Amino acid sequence: MTAVEASATQAPQIVGSSQVADREKDVAAIGGNVNAVWRAWWTWSPGNGTFNLQLPWNVIGVDSTVVITASEIDGNGRRFVGAAPFQVSSIAPSSGLVTFKINIGWNTAIPMRTDVLVFN
Repeated sequence: MTAVEASATQAPQIVGSSQVADREKDVAAIGGNVNAVWRAWWTWSPGNGTFNLQLPWNVIGVDSTVVITASEIDGNGRRFVGAAPFQVSSIAPSSGLVTFKINIGWNTAIPMRTDVLVFN
């Protein structure tokens, strides 16, 4: 079921997609200019406001592409979309470390989870 914001007039619907590869067929090795991909996540103690945070991870290099998402979490560590806006920006990978800016736009401290993808 799709939730509709009070200010929205109609929920978005899928109108197209790329061709989906079959799980058992059309499987390709990572190639092109990507040699490896890693994914991990971290949970964080409650916070609010804007911070520069760092994550040490030995798969990150100066030429890595790092994608970071942030979500509010409940007491069981499950992600959900609450009223507080989360913004991740200024992602800067270095040797074994990524530094990024997080803004949690809420008046009280909120726990969060960051999900990180690293492409090399």
